[in-house]
Amino acid sequence: MVERRFPDGFLWGCATAAHQVEGNNHNCDWWEFEQRGGILTGDSADPACDHYRRFREDFALLRQLHNNAHRFSVEWSRIEPEEGRFDAAQIAHYREVLAELRAQGMAPMVTLHHFTSPLWFARRGGWAAAGAPQAFLRFVRRVAAELGDLVAFWCTINEPNIYAYQGWMGGEFPPGRRGDLLGMVRVLANLSRAHEQAVAELHRLTPGVPVGLAHHEWLMMPADPRRRRDRLAARVAQGLMDGWPVRGRLRPVVEAPSDYIGLNHYSGSLVTPTRPWSGFVRRFNPPGLPTSDFGWPLQPQWLRVCLDRLRAANRPIYVTENGVATVDDRVRVRFLRGALEALWKSIADGVPVRGYFHWTSHDNFEWAHGYSMRFGLIAVDLATQRRTIKPSGRLYARVAERNALPALAA
Repeated sequence: MVERRFPDGFLWGCATAAHQVEGNNHNCDWWEFEQRGGILTGDSADPACDHYRRFREDFALLRQLHNNAHRFSVEWSRIEPEEGRFDAAQIAHYREVLAELRAQGMAPMVTLHHFTSPLWFARRGGWAAAGAPQAFLRFVRRVAAELGDLVAFWCTINEPNIYAYQGWMGGEFPPGRRGDLLGMVRVLANLSRAHEQAVAELHRLTPGVPVGLAHHEWLMMPADPRRRRDRLAARVAQGLMDGWPVRGRLRPVVEAPSDYIGLNHYSGSLVTPTRPWSGFVRRFNPPGLPTSDFGWPLQPQWLRVCLDRLRAANRPIYVTENGVATVDDRVRVRFLRGALEALWKSIADGVPVRGYFHWTSHDNFEWAHGYSMRFGLIAVDLATQRRTIKPSGRLYARVAERNALPALAA
């Protein structure tokens, strides 16, 4: 029997975002968005998973899953509830969270912005306003000074392109704008500047702690690879998906300054022009593939395609999110097996992947879709807050414990 091992020191973890799991977070733009009817299901993120109070219990469960790392976000709206005023009690809380992770043998990857912003920041225009990067940098400096000694990795911003599109074009994120292309471009430009400045400051304040961001890679594939117009449409769509404005030009997010590349990947689409050589494309699912509860096509081998594309960047890669929304855990088990197989093959091919963070640990508040979308390895009964490890979680635990996929016949 041949055991397919991962490199020594490989990181196995899960990823979460503060607002989705903590509960009682009422001072951010997402809470306000929820109160004015922005959630399709009518849900709110309180109590969510009550993780703010139950983090020790939750981390103990992750140790049962043999996680040796954990990605989570610190909530800006808790730490800086009013502009320029920092809350010592909340900083102390996140020190406790970090210390507990360390005590339980998990390396913390700390995300500094995961889709939520303080109300004071949102009310002055949020990420579309002048001065946004400077406001964020003040928060970054304080967090680095107060918490940096316990942090293993920094992740500055989660999915900047998804955040900008959904908030200013798609309307599913605060501020809920639709069709505001100029606003989206302003947001992306500010996020780009904020990331660059944060990287420099974090290197200065916490030397030796790697800094990166989490980029969402949705694969755009030509509907018919034999047709030149489909190939061109896919390249253009992928370029727009992966790019952000830097000094007046559109550049790939993965070229941003960083010590590692964080990859968030879930799915992909076939692409064709709406009419020959037009500037618009139509996206649709490949026929015959199963889909998630979001309707996204499921093809775990696409993770290998994404990782291979990042090889040329010549930097360590962490899969910072990967998973499937489904109430049927059998689907998750099949997807996870395929994704981890693709991950192992990429590493065997020489792609420098150093860790994998499953999205997510617990079923939680899935943004505009409330509690209807379940990504967790651990089920949460919202009425009782009881946690139950799913079969997919047990599978993940076996792989993480052995640092290897199940053996194959030689």
